[in-house]
Amino acid sequence: MDPLTIIIILIGLILAIVIAIILVRTFQYPTQTSDPEPIALTEIDGEEVARHIGLAIQMKTINNIDPEKVDPIPFEGLRNLISTLYPEVEEYLERETIGNYSLLYTWKGNDPDLDPIALTAHMDVVPAREDAESGWTYPPFSGTVADGYVWGRGAIDCKGVMIGILEAVNYLLKTGFKPKRTVYLAFGEDEEVSGLNGAAQIAKTLAERGVHLSFLLDEGGAILQGSIPGVDAPVGLVGVAEKGHLSLVLQAETVPGHASAPGKVTSIGALALAIATLESNPFPQDLDFVEFMMSFLADELSFGERMALANRWLFGKAVANRFADTAVTNANTRTTIAPTIIRGGTTENVLPALAEAIVNIRLMPGDTLVDVYKYVNEMVGDDILKVMPAHGESLYEANSWDPTGISDVDSPQFLVLVNLIKAAVPGAYAVPYLMSGATDARHYTQICDRIFRFSPFVLSHDENKTVHGVNERLSIENASRMVGFFIEVIDRMSGIPTDFNDEEEEEMPEEIENLLPTVDEEEPMEEEEMEPLLEDDIPLETRPMEKR
Repeated sequence: MDPLTIIIILIGLILAIVIAIILVRTFQYPTQTSDPEPIALTEIDGEEVARHIGLAIQMKTINNIDPEKVDPIPFEGLRNLISTLYPEVEEYLERETIGNYSLLYTWKGNDPDLDPIALTAHMDVVPAREDAESGWTYPPFSGTVADGYVWGRGAIDCKGVMIGILEAVNYLLKTGFKPKRTVYLAFGEDEEVSGLNGAAQIAKTLAERGVHLSFLLDEGGAILQGSIPGVDAPVGLVGVAEKGHLSLVLQAETVPGHASAPGKVTSIGALALAIATLESNPFPQDLDFVEFMMSFLADELSFGERMALANRWLFGKAVANRFADTAVTNANTRTTIAPTIIRGGTTENVLPALAEAIVNIRLMPGDTLVDVYKYVNEMVGDDILKVMPAHGESLYEANSWDPTGISDVDSPQFLVLVNLIKAAVPGAYAVPYLMSGATDARHYTQICDRIFRFSPFVLSHDENKTVHGVNERLSIENASRMVGFFIEVIDRMSGIPTDFNDEEEEEMPEEIENLLPTVDEEEPMEEEEMEPLLEDDIPLETRPMEKR
């Protein structure tokens, strides 16, 4: 056999092996989940629920980082409204006020030896323009029920969720339902500004009592259509982790002077160069999480899409480009940095001595505030431009936090929740996803390993955009579905008979196992280990780089 023939044969064998590897990985890629039988949720009068949400919207519960600027009357009014609308909840559940206005309800279960569950929402809302030119169809704090919706700030985020939880509990109490596990309802007062007086204090209170939660459900993703590239079916997005948050100040200082004779470097020019440098050198992409998320949608993907995701060793660049195409999908694959505030001169013919900008950073799991600070400082910090925390002397202030860990997606609780979403909305998928925004849920990570963030709404693209925007509204259909969904969540999660953990390899009861999808356990999602936090009382010193 001549050498050329041998080379051709070897090349053919190599290609055959490569193709075999690609095909095997492609067919093994999907997470095989069952398709549960559709269920009929409890029929609820959605219009009545919408009216109750409307009454809650009328309480203008806007919080502020400065407690002196908070009007207590709307918060007190909301608490009184709850007592009026839900007498059974007030009678059978123990209510405590935590912090200034936050509420913690305890519904004692039949088995005190089992870890409790918790359903959470927040009472506060972001401000909204109320003038005639605001663009709102109905005033944002009117709570108007019209055109098939309840309109107003908080309808989706998050008074609608709070009212839905209370409606579900009130309904179950009327039917005589008794949970096996204790159920907590936790309504924080300040999620929109930090959660430190609300959810953080509730979590601290429970921790001091030795409570460890089996399951916690907070606001989060909804069931959306067209939110994931290549997937046309509606997808329920279940948040299993949150990105971290950090704001840094970029401060450039030069000698001031007259604009007619600028020096080689000006403060505004140095600042502009730093911002451009950061935007031109983004944090590297991390595709591990999106690969895991997309595996739950494999049935909906084309063969080519599955092949690319399952063989990133070969098609990684194409996958990275696909997810970098849009702002939302790009944010799910990397730590993001965005300039949001800039300050410079005040007079057109004067060179300012100081120019500064604030950049807002959302951290991927695996990154830490310290890592990110070092990255930015090494990229743009020098003798002219300093990089500093935006709030105080330490990185770890009230407005900065590391990413959360990834919740236990191998737990029965997660799998039951996924199945419930699919059963309640036939044709929908349910997937774990990474939340770019913050929720109260991050404050409970010390007392719960199974924290999931999901609001049981089916939202159009336009409806989803109204959150924190104009014309926030929730359909009457969603109001009804939400209550029915929460009824099922409380029933199923509080009834799981055994606590499962990694240290105790207990056999799963058959009645729970039958509810769960079959999952390929060959490539489980690994939880990222976070570095320890810096002490808050240790000031962070900037480290200037070499001169330009």
